[in-house]
Amino acid sequence: MKNSIRIGLDFHGVIDKHPEYFQAFNRLAEECGIEIYIITGGPKKVVETYLQEHKIVYKEIFAILDFYDEKGEVEYFPNGEFKVPAELWNKAKGEFCARNKIDLHIDDSAEYAAWFSTPFCRYDSKSQTCLAENKIAIDFSLPPQETIKQIMSVFGK
Repeated sequence: MKNSIRIGLDFHGVIDKHPEYFQAFNRLAEECGIEIYIITGGPKKVVETYLQEHKIVYKEIFAILDFYDEKGEVEYFPNGEFKVPAELWNKAKGEFCARNKIDLHIDDSAEYAAWFSTPFCRYDSKSQTCLAENKIAIDFSLPPQETIKQIMSVFGK
């Protein structure tokens, strides 16, 4: 049985909008026993390099592109573009969160929410806040330690 809180953080539109904040937030989260999963479209290598350059810690990266590439379900074109069927792409994050018992996913793209059984918190990069349907509200405009306290209280920790 897991004891830690597991949070999914989207990369594009969340972490990459405020990397300095998430550098501090992720480090503090890790110190408090919160596991951070970076959940992104990918590609994984590009995201990994960015996170290393910005010293952003995490437990694991899940990249949709890499996931479906390994399954042979990505169609590549000569101009460098690629295609994954929309339904496969849109449900991948929600399925990853369910498989990995993620407690809360934070994402700026509302179209993914329909595919989640995990609580989905829609992030607004301008206000740096997110709100989930079940009234979970997280304020990332606060200092990271305060945001961590908010998250811990939501999960009764």
